[in-house]
Amino acid sequence: MSGTQSELYEAVHEITGLVDRFRLRQERDGSIANACSDDANLLRTIVQRASDVLLHLRSERQLEALRSDVATWIAAGLNTAPDFGATREAFVPPDRDQLAFFLGCALTTNGAPPVGRRLECFLVRRQEPREIDDLAAFYPHPKNNCQSVILLHGSAGFRLGNCLVFFPENVPSSRPVYSQSYALFFFSKFRRIHEEMAIPPATRILVNGTAPSASAGLQPDRCYNARSVWGYLHDYYHHQGRWPLDENVALKTNWFVGLLEETKVDAKTVIVAVDDDRVPFREEQIDMILLERLIRYPRSRAATRNFDAGTGVFLYSWFRERGGIELTPSGLIFDRGAAVAALREYVHEIEELEGRVTDADMYKTEAKSFVRRYLSEGENRDRFAFSADQLLLLSRRSVAEDQLLAFDDTQR
Repeated sequence: MSGTQSELYEAVHEITGLVDRFRLRQERDGSIANACSDDANLLRTIVQRASDVLLHLRSERQLEALRSDVATWIAAGLNTAPDFGATREAFVPPDRDQLAFFLGCALTTNGAPPVGRRLECFLVRRQEPREIDDLAAFYPHPKNNCQSVILLHGSAGFRLGNCLVFFPENVPSSRPVYSQSYALFFFSKFRRIHEEMAIPPATRILVNGTAPSASAGLQPDRCYNARSVWGYLHDYYHHQGRWPLDENVALKTNWFVGLLEETKVDAKTVIVAVDDDRVPFREEQIDMILLERLIRYPRSRAATRNFDAGTGVFLYSWFRERGGIELTPSGLIFDRGAAVAALREYVHEIEELEGRVTDADMYKTEAKSFVRRYLSEGENRDRFAFSADQLLLLSRRSVAEDQLLAFDDTQR
């Protein structure tokens, strides 16, 4: 590769096609049940082609780690589950306006089927809105390790479906993640997802013109920037309080603890957008958060096995108890003032819980008890079961929507 941008994109396009072929051979855990020499040869070809891209991007350490992980996997047999721990540790997120390329096995959260820890790749460019610089002046976040990126190209797991994130813990490895050193968010994908899968069902479910609407019809750049600011504040609040995420990664990925945590940080983001007029894109952020949590996530076809769906169903029932959402003869009505008050109460209760627990085991026990007040236990692999009232969230589904809502069901 001589180094031109067009040649780089052509190489990534070629790699993506090869990766899409390989990933269809894999099982849910990343192994290949009837692995043969053709599989190993295809994997070697993918790595060889990727070496040109990584060298072009001066990612020699990442290339060395990738070669090591692949060689180890081939030696163990492709019929075994892959371990890409070295690649995970060697990946360095891009600086502003710079490119990064990843190749390795990964779980593409909320991605298109088939699900699992399959071979994936992506090429991204980091683009941080200037509004985040302004926001950081009064909400400083020295621990910020989030990167807002534009997905230039990627394999099916990243390119298709609803996957918006890439975290170290998405990469399969026998070694646990103790510190989240990067968090890429493919916010260039968000506008289509929000416009197609959140706004239309919201207007059908929340009647009498009560559906949040400030995030509808945004220009692509404004939507990207607003979503990036939401991402910044969301991560900012992850790192506040007695149990910050970066110091408690293993704990916060527990299903029950994580559900309370995700709901809490989005609640705090809504509250600061309501209270502080220095926050950019205030109304857009509030409505994005409410529509994504309450409407899009719970309507996943695999909702009872989906972590994000659990947060939305939980929040719905929290609102129902406190008047944020009311059932009328014509349907569900959203009350913004009551919903914001309910979020304030929720934050108070969760922060009180966090101040009360003394260790991780106690936190998990308390979190499970809290969640089970609103989400009943599911059967088999289901994390929860819908109550009759919660099923109202799934009403008025269109055929087009059902085809779009294909989420990964293998989370946490």
